[in-house]
Order: sequence, then C-alpha cells, then structure tokens
Amino acid sequence: MSAKKNPVSVWPGLIVLLILVFQPVGWVFAEETGSFQGTWIVSGTYQTLDFAEGREVLTFRLSGHVNLKNEIGAVADLWSECFGLWDAGTGSATRCVWRTPGGEDAAYSLLEGRLVEEGVRVTGQFVGGAGRLKGLTGSLSFTWSSMFRNPVEKRLTGHTEDLSGEYTLP
Repeated sequence: MSAKKNPVSVWPGLIVLLILVFQPVGWVFAEETGSFQGTWIVSGTYQTLDFAEGREVLTFRLSGHVNLKNEIGAVADLWSECFGLWDAGTGSATRCVWRTPGGEDAAYSLLEGRLVEEGVRVTGQFVGGAGRLKGLTGSLSFTWSSMFRNPVEKRLTGHTEDLSGEYTLP
C-alpha cells in the first residue's frame, strides 16, 4: 500500500522557499557596523596663496600611512592621499582616499577643521569606497599630536595617535 502525500503539507515549505527567493538582499545579508582606532602619519607639500591681509590660505597635498588597530571591513593597513584647501578664517576642505597596498580597496572621506594645525580636532565622514569597502559610510576624527611646517621647503609633516571612528558597510 503506497502512502499518499497530503498536498497541504507541501505549502509551508513552498512558502518559506518563496520568501527566501523573493526577499530583498538587505534582509538576507546584514550590514557590517563597527568602530576603529589607529594612528596616521602624513607628509607632503603646500603652496600659499596671496589672499586678504592677515589671513593665511594654502593648498596642500599629503600622503602617509594609516595603521588601524581595529579593521574596517577586514582592512587595517592603508596608504592615504589627501588634497585640501586651508583658510585661517574658515578651516579646511579636504578630500582623502585611503587605499590598501595593492590598491584594490579604498575608503573615501571628507575632512573638516583646521587640518594643518597641531592640537586642533579634525572631524570627517566616509562617503564611499571601492573593493571590500564599497558603500562605506561613517565618521572619523583625530587630533594632530604633532604638525610641522617647513616654510622654506613648503613641506608639512603630521602625526596623530587618536584616529578613531565608526563605520557601516552594506
């Protein structure tokens, strides 16, 4: 005697299968969130602009090593490149890219504050990324523990030990 399957018992499994197939990807794969701390060492060049009397304005290009104690999306060792405009009256507008040594992963950030002054807090936000950091958002901040400007050679060197922030990856 053969056992006949009850068609009603198939429905729960079919419903679960349909939910998994048609569910939005964001629900099935959770985003990654976390925080990080680290250090950042940079050096580069700057050019002064002839601007209003008593108001220093300069453009700069900095690059250097970002060493994170806590990874961002499995990335901890990065090389930074930043371009910016600094105005003694309004602060700076700076754009940075942090890349892995091979260049396949990148984090893009906007920084605000008096970027070329020692002891001043700088804040920023991540506005995207590439590779394993694609879609990166979040915030970062630091204070330069040292910032040296060589006016003869037009060179900048800076170091921070309190780089920190929070991030989200889709």
